[in-house]
Amino acid sequence: MFGSRALLTFFLCLHSIGQARRLPWKGWAKHIEGKCPQCQEERCPPVPQWCPSGRVLDACGCCWECANVEGQLCDMAWQGHTFGACGEGLRCQLRGGHHVNEPQCVCNSQESVCGTDRRTYRNVCRMQEAARTRRRAQLTLAHVGPCKEAPAVLTAPQETVALVGQRVILGCEVTAQPLAELEWRKEGTEGALPGKSSHIIVQTRGGPHRTQVTGWLQIHQVREEDVGLYMCHAWNAFGEVTASAQLKVISAADSTQTPEVNGELDVTDDEDAYERSREGPSGSHE
Repeated sequence: MFGSRALLTFFLCLHSIGQARRLPWKGWAKHIEGKCPQCQEERCPPVPQWCPSGRVLDACGCCWECANVEGQLCDMAWQGHTFGACGEGLRCQLRGGHHVNEPQCVCNSQESVCGTDRRTYRNVCRMQEAARTRRRAQLTLAHVGPCKEAPAVLTAPQETVALVGQRVILGCEVTAQPLAELEWRKEGTEGALPGKSSHIIVQTRGGPHRTQVTGWLQIHQVREEDVGLYMCHAWNAFGEVTASAQLKVISAADSTQTPEVNGELDVTDDEDAYERSREGPSGSHE
């Protein structure tokens, strides 16, 4: 009786091993038996698509899997298949981690590059990763080094009409590589604003894209002498650009007609004008 049970257990173990061999042949398969089993491609999982760093064969050289990207843990040549292999243009290298040196994928070239999308990438590996993940087959290398582009106006300031005492906001958005410097000037006035005008404030910030810079000119309690042509001027080492807008100021005595609210004149008390200008720079006043 005991012999029958032992025989049954033996056959059940063989069946379990047979089931294990029918699992998809992935890198950990070599750890099951200590060596790679015979490759059966029909048992491989579907070939992965849109891998950020391309595809590589698993440790047994049978099934395709996604390669590891830059900064991801990887397997050194003397290690087993635990983390996976690095992708195209990458090498597995020991780098300092939190406590010990960790093997990570490192791009063979650490020089920044410019893509045909006019974006600067940290290295060619990051550019190739962007091309695969964003499905931009047309994205290729334009040249080694950061992209070089003269400033161009994305959003120009708008001509604005305001009543005396209102607050006026003019906005300007520019893109350039490297990032442009930006200043505001007024026609007939020497030097950049605000100058000595205490009721004028100039603000500048980068973004939303790293090549863009946005500037605002705020005039608090606008006066009649503030009327004139205001210019947003941006420049970098490769060029310069200027966008201008006319500011008209109407005194309370002259505002006898009903104000228009279609972009030409708006005398409503709008406390959100500045916030709207941050979302999309334009000419506004309140």
